[in-house]
Amino acid sequence: MRSLYWIVVLSFLALVLPIAVKAESVPLVAMVEANMALPLQPYIQHIFIGSGLILALMSFAWARALRSYSMVILALFFAIKSLGILVTGGVSLLMIFTENHQLLKIEGLLLACLSHLILFAFTIKFYTLKKFEATSYQLLLRLSFIMVLAVPLAYFFTQTPVWLLTQTLVSISLIALLYIVRKVQEQRLSMIFSLTLLVSLSFNFINYLLHYWQFSTQVINGLDMLAFWLMAIMVTYLMGRKYYYHLRDEKLAQQQVLASARASDLAQQKLLALQEESQEQLESRVQERTLELNIALQELEAVNQELKEKNTLDELSGLYNRRYYDQKIMAEFRRSRRNLTPLSIILIDIDHFKLVNDSYGHLTGDKCIVEVAKRIKSLLRRSTDVGCRYGGEEFCLILPETDAEGALALAQDICQSTYKQQIFDDDIIIDLTVSCGVATYQQEQGVTPDIIFASADKALYKAKQAGRNQVQVSLLSEI
Repeated sequence: MRSLYWIVVLSFLALVLPIAVKAESVPLVAMVEANMALPLQPYIQHIFIGSGLILALMSFAWARALRSYSMVILALFFAIKSLGILVTGGVSLLMIFTENHQLLKIEGLLLACLSHLILFAFTIKFYTLKKFEATSYQLLLRLSFIMVLAVPLAYFFTQTPVWLLTQTLVSISLIALLYIVRKVQEQRLSMIFSLTLLVSLSFNFINYLLHYWQFSTQVINGLDMLAFWLMAIMVTYLMGRKYYYHLRDEKLAQQQVLASARASDLAQQKLLALQEESQEQLESRVQERTLELNIALQELEAVNQELKEKNTLDELSGLYNRRYYDQKIMAEFRRSRRNLTPLSIILIDIDHFKLVNDSYGHLTGDKCIVEVAKRIKSLLRRSTDVGCRYGGEEFCLILPETDAEGALALAQDICQSTYKQQIFDDDIIIDLTVSCGVATYQQEQGVTPDIIFASADKALYKAKQAGRNQVQVSLLSEI
């Protein structure tokens, strides 16, 4: 409570001090006389500085209370973003240290790039992209490299190209984040974050139009402040919803544990009551209770099995999901290394799937995924073979005790079967094809499951480069 008290006091001082310092340099009588003539913009900027500091301090307080690194990153983003808006409005920070016009010219670009690099870090941490969405993580790294490279290059540009470069980089980063957020599996939170990014992107486009129509800098800067606060409110709401879901899940888990404990206590009380009865009644009732318990255990086992299948099955395709793949490939890799047997992986990708979605809609695209999954399941004849939907339109097959020739034959069967199968959707006939990449582990030294997958992915890339609707094989030594 004491820490929160001091944060509120400091925030209030941060809001009031800029206006007080501004007023201190002008005599009171002169200030009253010139009050109507003073522009409103400096006071708005002072209020924005104080309120931005309040937001940053409150974010740090939430980070400490919730022990959340995401909130720390968010606080840094708010601070840098607010400084960038002030620079756009004419309040230069570098002017304190230098009067070099070339450096002052790129100050806005520097702060814009820095704030979006911090927003990238927040997205990576918030959705754990490095672990679950490696391609999205790599995309953000490449965009970060481009932004870092753009700042020194802008030193040689004039003012207008620097502004256009800033708007372009900000728009590209927001579009990339929108694309990444829509891919993540946490649908409860991705809609809020997507709406936040759309609002920021819309304001960025409006600012471009206002600049093109030569509106005043005060109007553009005011819209930047409004966009900042809308984004701050929505991102803060996003963190609140995440914390709410976290508490709710914990509460449900606690309720389940308490219910199990009560059921266990009740069973023990009934057992003690049975022991107090006569031996004959005890034996009879013990048999009855044992039968009931066996039935309950069977039902519980069936429920647990159903729950396990729901957690490991992909609802759309009926194949196993990515989580099950990560568990199964490690287990099969260890068994293959222990028994000295080959282990093969087939990576399958539907050709031109984005074109199907864009042309016929996502429902038709889902139907194509289901049909390809049916073809895959029909061709997996061994109980040990595992078919997984890796993500989007990609599938991955784990084939224990299967050499390269066997995996190649199965991949060719899948290609041919899919090519011959037509997808009917109302009056639409879609001819689908798939590309396959095959990799086989045969006790090579220094190999991990990730290397096997990377080899299959490389083979899939070669298949697509060679014209699609075919199978390519990659050796582990190529990785």
